[in-house]
Amino acid sequence: MKNNIILILVVTVISIAVIIISVTVSLGGHSDEETSGDESSTTSMTTSRTEPDIEPVVITTEPQPPQSESPVEHEDTSETVASEAENIIALAQSLIGTEFADGGETPASGFDNSGFIYYVLRENGYITCPRGVAAQSRMGAVKEYDELVPGDLVFFSESGTSAEFGGIYAGEGVMIACLMPGTQVRKVDITTSYYTSNFYCGVGII
Repeated sequence: MKNNIILILVVTVISIAVIIISVTVSLGGHSDEETSGDESSTTSMTTSRTEPDIEPVVITTEPQPPQSESPVEHEDTSETVASEAENIIALAQSLIGTEFADGGETPASGFDNSGFIYYVLRENGYITCPRGVAAQSRMGAVKEYDELVPGDLVFFSESGTSAEFGGIYAGEGVMIACLMPGTQVRKVDITTSYYTSNFYCGVGII
């Protein structure tokens, strides 16, 4: 009988011990889960507090205004005109002393009045220059006597109906011309009364 009681006590103690261990283990697991949950929650809260919202950065390229082209350098018109006039006058002056020749239009053969103008202008690129003073007086802008500038053509007429003879205006009241048989290419003063009274027209060709 005594032995039975002891056995029952031992079994009871063991059972109680098993229950206590089971309860302890169970409580320990819950504690770990709660701790883990708390840590996750804390981490989440910390992350939400410390990490700012980052908006996507959009890089845009603003359209650039068109680059203006370097200005084209245009040759000064006044300088071009002056240069052409100088070339025409220089050639005319180089022919001073060439003999008059009826129908002539070269330095070798001599010049008549329109042949001299014809040669000088064609040598300076005016290849459409006509032959004959009447036609030459219509090849450019008509000018009055006081509008003449170096390089212009100048024409005279005793009849007043059409140009009868002329030359190349060199400036300062002087033209270069080959006027008539027995003369040469020379400078002519056109400020005298004969020329001013018989002035027909000036012609700007440049």
